[in-house]
Amino acid sequence: MALILGLFWLKDELRSPRLARMAYSELTARLAVVAAGLMLVGVVSLLGQLWRSVSG
Repeated sequence: MALILGLFWLKDELRSPRLARMAYSELTARLAVVAAGLMLVGVVSLLGQLWRSVSG
């Protein structure tokens, strides 16, 4: 996710047409969806561990 955010930041800072094409490509969108899904799995896992430690 940091790579994708960094790509958008660089695109804005450098105003590069090549970076703009990469930032708005289908591959970047798919990577962002995968990253968000992995983040969601991590949060659910942490909440499950927290629940187990609190409940017993």
